[in-house]
Amino acid sequence: MINAVIIDDESNCIVALQHDLDMFCPQVNVLDTCDSGKAGIIAIKKYDPDLIFLDIDMPLMNGFDMLEQLGHIRNFQVIFTTAYDQFVLKAIRASALDYLLKPIDGHDLADAVDRAEQNKPGKQPDLRIDNLIANTALPERHQKIALPNSNGYEFLDPAEISYCIAEGSYTTIVLADDRRILISRSLGETAHMLPADIFERIHHSVIVNLSMIKQFKKDNGFFVVMSNGNKLSVARSRKQSLLFRLGIK
Repeated sequence: MINAVIIDDESNCIVALQHDLDMFCPQVNVLDTCDSGKAGIIAIKKYDPDLIFLDIDMPLMNGFDMLEQLGHIRNFQVIFTTAYDQFVLKAIRASALDYLLKPIDGHDLADAVDRAEQNKPGKQPDLRIDNLIANTALPERHQKIALPNSNGYEFLDPAEISYCIAEGSYTTIVLADDRRILISRSLGETAHMLPADIFERIHHSVIVNLSMIKQFKKDNGFFVVMSNGNKLSVARSRKQSLLFRLGIK
């Protein structure tokens, strides 16, 4: 059984979510529902839930502010519920946290609850929430991303990444010092975590950090040479976009 609290200022959204939880997630026991961040803090301190469903856009105290005010009392899983906002979703993705777009799809809800069940922090503070709170105060290119590994998560400045290579449903992150990190995310999912102003897809299986490109070469095809000396193929269909990003006509 997963003990949960729902925090949303819209009563119709609370009712709809409770209905969907009954239908798709019978393992979730809703301990309380709250219509504000302030009431949410009280309920979390009272019930010590395993999981909270948290609306972001609430008056007086939004979801991020509420988490910040909780301080060290953040030993629960979070599933954000929100209307579409690209900046907000980018920050959430970068911290490897889960979210559901309103109106919530029941099957997406079941998948998110399953992931929360698998990733229980064991009543330890979830460092991804700390990362998210820190990220919301920073420009996107300076936000740290959470990379899942066998021990949990590694928090990394995207500027340290040289390039990313698809490995089936996984991605290898190659750092400037040539250290490699294999993460259980597809290249498409990884792209959503990276700041678009400094990264470019040069091939269906490769994303590069533009600032780490040392050379662009034509040699039986098109290639870039990265600052660590590694040579990467550029797809013909992506050459023009890359040259534009590099300021080359």
